[in-house]
Amino acid sequence: MIIILHNRSIRLCHISMNTCLLIVIVMILLAAPISLSRKVLASAKDQLYRQNRITFTSTRDGNYEIYVMNPDGDKQTRLTNNPAMDLFPSLSPDGTKIAFSSDRDGDFDIYVMDTDGANQTNLTNSTTYDGFPSWLPDGSKITFSSHRDGSPEIYVMNVDGSKQTRLTNNSGCCNVSLRQAWSPDGKQMCFASTRDGNAEVYVMNADGSKQTRLTDNPSYDGSPSWSPDGKKIAFISDRDGNAEVYVMNVDGSNQTRLTDNPSYDGSPSWSSDGKEIVFLSNINGNYEICIMNTDATNQRNLTKNPAYDGFAPWAFRQGKL
Repeated sequence: MIIILHNRSIRLCHISMNTCLLIVIVMILLAAPISLSRKVLASAKDQLYRQNRITFTSTRDGNYEIYVMNPDGDKQTRLTNNPAMDLFPSLSPDGTKIAFSSDRDGDFDIYVMDTDGANQTNLTNSTTYDGFPSWLPDGSKITFSSHRDGSPEIYVMNVDGSKQTRLTNNSGCCNVSLRQAWSPDGKQMCFASTRDGNAEVYVMNADGSKQTRLTDNPSYDGSPSWSPDGKKIAFISDRDGNAEVYVMNVDGSNQTRLTDNPSYDGSPSWSSDGKEIVFLSNINGNYEICIMNTDATNQRNLTKNPAYDGFAPWAFRQGKL
């Protein structure tokens, strides 16, 4: 029996027939999973593609609509199309859904849709403002900001809109509990609030307990975003006279400025692999979606459009294209 395996065919022919048959069987068994693994790999690659797209809001078509693009700025595609305002998109961790806020029914509610724009569904159906949706890392729930109890507070609900529950309770103070960002393990959330006199970044447990302030200065600090490795929080601050992107440890220590531009820089969001940060910048007098390395190097414009482009959270998931 001859088994051709490059230059080892002769050596294999000198071994016993049973051994040769065993080798053939093993090779056949190994061949079957290869084709299967290719399908699995293709499926995994497709999922990573969905997870690594950037969602954002733009007025380029005359109205605030939700768009999506690749991390390099390619294939900018509109998903919503109606005369109302569609804002604050948030891509689900598995890359299959987008939560967003819209006033198409008369007031701002939280909606969800497929990543191709299909099946747009109202989740909150509230008579007051609901905005800034954010997915838990496991995709099981959505947090959002709502004014339904008189002041902006943070709520959580199931992905079908059921069991809407308030997490913060600071009625009587001017909260800025708008954008929320979850830790990778889903155990904590960071947010902004003015409960202590000015906007600061806070952190709390997933159930709303142990609300702790991380920043403490007389300027504005807000729009926090948790890094995928759970070690850093990016945020916006105007402590140096202009709105810039900063980063700090999750305990509030080592607060460091990343951007240093004469224009506004804000709304930071980490890439899935934690190597880059996408942010909003008013470069050349126009708001664009920009991206940079986590050390602030290689800053570049992704959207390059004369209209407003803003609020571009990245999918919170490991992996690259």
